[in-house]
Amino acid sequence: MNPDDPRFLLRVAAAWPLPGLGLLALPEGPTPYLAACGLHTALAVVVRLPDGTCQPGFATVEEVSRPDDDVPTRGLLLDVAGLRELPRGTTIGLAGPGPMPA
Repeated sequence: MNPDDPRFLLRVAAAWPLPGLGLLALPEGPTPYLAACGLHTALAVVVRLPDGTCQPGFATVEEVSRPDDDVPTRGLLLDVAGLRELPRGTTIGLAGPGPMPA
């Protein structure tokens, strides 16, 4: 998915499993759409793995603060059936009609 696509949310830089909660995905770069959302906003999403496989799921907008960063990072807490890890470069977009573009 291209960052110019209106459904684009983020490209994964890092992700961690949070037992009992899901996968926390943090972005490679700015996330203007997520910045405009309230914390814990629920979104229907499509996860596109680097091999092109797409999986639908749900996510909530979350915020992570780090000691070395002045501004918290917005990311997504994902609930996608069967997904246990997110490789770097995975893209996440809003679910919508039609296939998710490459």
